[in-house]
Parts: sequence; structure tokens; C-alpha cells
Amino acid sequence: MILKNYLAYSPSFMKKIILLITIFSLAFIYSEAQTRRKAVAKGYDAIYPFIRGKAKVLKNGKLGFINMEGEEFIPCKYEEIFPFEGGRAKVLREAKYGFINEQGEEVIECKFSFIGPFKNGRALVRLNGKLEVIDTEGTVITEGNHGATQ
Repeated sequence: MILKNYLAYSPSFMKKIILLITIFSLAFIYSEAQTRRKAVAKGYDAIYPFIRGKAKVLKNGKLGFINMEGEEFIPCKYEEIFPFEGGRAKVLREAKYGFINEQGEEVIECKFSFIGPFKNGRALVRLNGKLEVIDTEGTVITEGNHGATQ
């Protein structure tokens, strides 16, 4: 109650709070700008916005990721990188789909011409012209539409 009354009657206190918020905001913007400048200096064609400390980058037509220090931790070798969900992202490399983790390791090899969304730990894929079902490790399971062609 005392703080509420103090805030109501102290415009100078509110000015100080606004000033602090402004300083912290400008510091964050400056930090991101410095990271982008370092990344541009490394020859990236495009740098996408940072989300949770990482930014997608484009170099010579291929996508990868950098961290806030401008270090590339997922190499620029993918035609497409889809959003991370549950610590993994679907990727397209040499016209084949797979999955990487947040460290850039391929957890499901890029060998499928199609990968659908995972549901209950399984996903429909197309491998060598046949529809198959895989688990979250990329292992082909012999059930569902296994072997059907399209």
C-alpha cells in the first residue's frame, strides 16, 4: 500500500523507471546489432531475427544458424530449415528431408523425399517411392501404410 501511494505521488520515480527500461532496451538492441555486424562481416547474405539466442542465416543459397556471439553452430548446408519444435527442426538437404537437433546434429538422416508431422511418436515418410512409417529416431517401422506406393 505504501509503494502504491509512493508511485502515485512520485513522478520522478516513474521517470527513473522509464529511463532504466529505455537504457536496457537500447543495450539489447546494440548487442543484437553488433552480433549482426559480425555475422555480415563473415559473409552471410541474410541474417534473420534472433529467437531464443539463435538466428537463421543464409550464405551462398544455403541456410544455417548462428548464436548471439555470431558463431555458426549449424552449418549453412540446408536448402530449408523449418521451425524448431521439441528441440528438433525438419531440414531439407539435397532435395531430401531429415531432422536436426538444436546443436546441429542430424538426428534423422536426410534421406526422405517427404516427412509428415510426428503424431504419437510416428511420422509418415516417403522413402524410395514408397510410403513408410518412422519413429522419432528415424527407424522405419513395418506397420501402417508400409510399402504403399504413390
